[in-house]
Amino acid sequence: MMENQDILKHLQKFVGDNVTVKESPKSEEERAEALFIDTISTLEHTYIADNKLHEDYGVDLMGFTQGYYHSVENLIIMLFGYDKADIIWWWVIERFDADGSLLGIETEDGKIHQLKTPKQLYKFLKSR
Repeated sequence: MMENQDILKHLQKFVGDNVTVKESPKSEEERAEALFIDTISTLEHTYIADNKLHEDYGVDLMGFTQGYYHSVENLIIMLFGYDKADIIWWWVIERFDADGSLLGIETEDGKIHQLKTPKQLYKFLKSR
């Protein structure tokens, strides 16, 4: 894939040095979505692995990972605000019932949303 600098150099050969390359809003949005999905997937994987270590082997990493989770939580709040951060953490930590069934999130209109994937979570948050 050609980077912006490479594109710029090629364009400058044809039209001169007064050319700038700006990413389209659509590709910026796609990049933000991909970054969100990757981040939430990583957070979920880390949380599940921490719990599995504790349940299977009695290894409690909370003293080690608590600072990490706190930092990530602060960044999520900065980016999305408190209400959306609550929804994100609910999705990562509490979206499954004790029997393993997926819980939904109810909106003000009484509709219950089943958010199975980080992409569905992203789209839900964007609609709020």
